[in-house]
Amino acid sequence: MLTKTIKTTKNGMAWTVREGYEKVPDRFGPDNSLSDLNGKNYTLVKENRVRSVASMPASEISDSGIHIKYFKRDGYKDYVKHLFVPTKARTEWEVGNALLNSDINTALPLALSEGKRSLLLITKTVTRSEDLMEFCKLNFEGNLAVDKESEKRVLLGKLAVFIRDIHEKGFCHYDLHAGNILIRFKKNQAASDYDLYLMDLHSVKIFKSIPIRKRIFNLAQIFNSLSSVMTQSDKLDFVRSYGSNAFGNNTDVNGLVRQIDVHSSGMRNTHYRSRLKRCLKESSLFSKKKVAGMKLFFRRDHGICNYQELIEKHNSALDNSDRDIIMKRDSRTALTSHIIKDKAVRNVVVKQYKAGCPGCILKNIFRGSAGRKAWVAGNGLRVYGLATPLPLALIEKKVLGIPVSSYLIMEEVKDSLEMDRYILKNFNNRLETSQCKEEDQPTARPSRPDKPFGWAQGEDKISSLESKPSLLDFKKKKAFINSFAMTLGKMHSHNIFHHDLKTCNIMAKENDGFYNFTFLDFDKVSFGEKITVRMRVKNLKQINLSTPRLFTVSDRIRFLKEYLTRCNIMDKKSDIVRAVVNLSKEEKILYVSSQGDVTEDW
Repeated sequence: MLTKTIKTTKNGMAWTVREGYEKVPDRFGPDNSLSDLNGKNYTLVKENRVRSVASMPASEISDSGIHIKYFKRDGYKDYVKHLFVPTKARTEWEVGNALLNSDINTALPLALSEGKRSLLLITKTVTRSEDLMEFCKLNFEGNLAVDKESEKRVLLGKLAVFIRDIHEKGFCHYDLHAGNILIRFKKNQAASDYDLYLMDLHSVKIFKSIPIRKRIFNLAQIFNSLSSVMTQSDKLDFVRSYGSNAFGNNTDVNGLVRQIDVHSSGMRNTHYRSRLKRCLKESSLFSKKKVAGMKLFFRRDHGICNYQELIEKHNSALDNSDRDIIMKRDSRTALTSHIIKDKAVRNVVVKQYKAGCPGCILKNIFRGSAGRKAWVAGNGLRVYGLATPLPLALIEKKVLGIPVSSYLIMEEVKDSLEMDRYILKNFNNRLETSQCKEEDQPTARPSRPDKPFGWAQGEDKISSLESKPSLLDFKKKKAFINSFAMTLGKMHSHNIFHHDLKTCNIMAKENDGFYNFTFLDFDKVSFGEKITVRMRVKNLKQINLSTPRLFTVSDRIRFLKEYLTRCNIMDKKSDIVRAVVNLSKEEKILYVSSQGDVTEDW
């Protein structure tokens, strides 16, 4: 497809226009921004500090509609830089035409304008299309039926061939994740009736040939973006479909997949680290400002009531000892609950962190306030896919630049119970019987008080003292144990450590047979430090000593086995079990019930 273009100037703007689309410049003014679209029928697709993207429906310009990309100039330095290197808009224009000339699908570039203040690129809309990443997550996550598994294999095979074709024709996309690929259905969503389109082309470079390291880099990006749907078998099939001959004389598919996985894991960790403290900066999701001598960090996507007014209500409730609002109060923290007017969030909690003693104030100079740590950790856990109450805002009060008090405003967790209370409510009188035993359960033994995980006098004999549970009850308890083991394993696999991981600091909720766990007190969470055996033992001991004793020895052993398997550390089983046993037997079980604190002997 040879590109025929026309140079023109309209409304004070210089344009490069594809032949046949000469009407495009007439629709846009000299501002080169989305403000030109006011009063017009358009949809804002994306907006951040770098660019805005909008779509307009079918018109006289194009029957399928158009996409408008507005790239923002970043001051004078950005303008000077682009005297020597192409702008992002120019790169997308040139790469888009080069891809089409090489018979690689992408959105058809229609017009380009490069002004001193901004850049504008207009492309034809790719109709009947979806983001490939979202499509795969929606259709191929979890356990799949045979037909769905077959559809996934076909799609991943086509994706591998598509990327191989891109590489063979000399193109390398430095941001090649599945979100930058569209799946376009020709008629309806049939697995064999679609095409793939390469998008967001400003990160594409053109070479005479693509070296092996760049091919591995691109495949690692794909593996990383589709990590939730690709199994190890899928990865092997993907590399075979791509063609192991593309990697020189290396025909070891398993070795290639391992190599790609290493790069993929590194990308994932880099991505997580870069997003961890984004909540303290200006970004598309977060913002900050100063209000009445206080520093405010907040989410842009929640327009809740005035934060300062909410803090005043919190302080008023504490002054008046309002028990209807106060949830918790001690020397270091105070929590109050409030109802606000917001479409997405109705119930919020204000958690105040007090600086306390002079030594604590001194520490805040170097480490920041406890509220700031909680704000970063709460948002950080969500980055890693772990549930927390949604942090909405952080307010820090400073004296002479030193934080003396901070307030974390977060969504109140509803329809959930603390894990210890959840166990008491949902699994009481549901001990296992001989009809529900599994192969990994221990047989009845004489009572031994030094045994781990809740073996106490007479507890090994599970008999008719409890009502006989149904098979459904047993399956629910097993699903609960496996779900929590998977969640804790995921946390530790990401090198995230909760220093106070008791069951009262974890909210539990059932969702279609799967159990979701929400972590509280996330100001006690740390990131990045490699999780050692000692740290694992500490968390396992905390869970063990705060879980009601009605969870039997076999329940606890099943949890431990599932956790070790998830973390791929079964070789350390003996050391971990021995350490947890020795530490646990020195203390009593302590948990919180609806009647208050409960202490149980082993």
